[in-house]
Amino acid sequence: MDPRREARSRRIVLGSLAAFALVVLAMNGFLITMAVKTWRGLAVDSPYERGLSYNQTLEQVRAQTALGWQVEVAFRASAPSEGKLDVTLRDKAGQPISGAELEVVLVRPTQAGSDFRAYLNGVGSGVYQAELAFPAAGVWDAYLAARAGEDSYQRRERLLVR
Repeated sequence: MDPRREARSRRIVLGSLAAFALVVLAMNGFLITMAVKTWRGLAVDSPYERGLSYNQTLEQVRAQTALGWQVEVAFRASAPSEGKLDVTLRDKAGQPISGAELEVVLVRPTQAGSDFRAYLNGVGSGVYQAELAFPAAGVWDAYLAARAGEDSYQRRERLLVR
């Protein structure tokens, strides 16, 4: 083989490898620059204020635990994407809690914009119910808030709606 031709082949191969490496480095530089410019570095909105309220949150958890309320949540489907939510409230001694106000916020964890709120009605013996019509079937998070006099209780329950 001709030495000039061999040297030319080597230059072509080395030039191709160098060009490929430059393209990869340029793309990596572009992606890193875009990532740094567009990400704020915050996992939650207003983290400082959220941190300040952390002790309040811990106190609320202690107060709720001291209440000793027994809460049972059940969802029974009656039709596709519809059903009845039943919540049973009992105090520390196991006695039904009547006259409470119950609210539930239903959030679809995989799709924003479908959230809705419902209020549960007392039907006696510490049982509260609401008929729910969901915009879509799937997994929903039910954030339950109950208030009886000065006492309050919060809980999150995951529901599977078919």
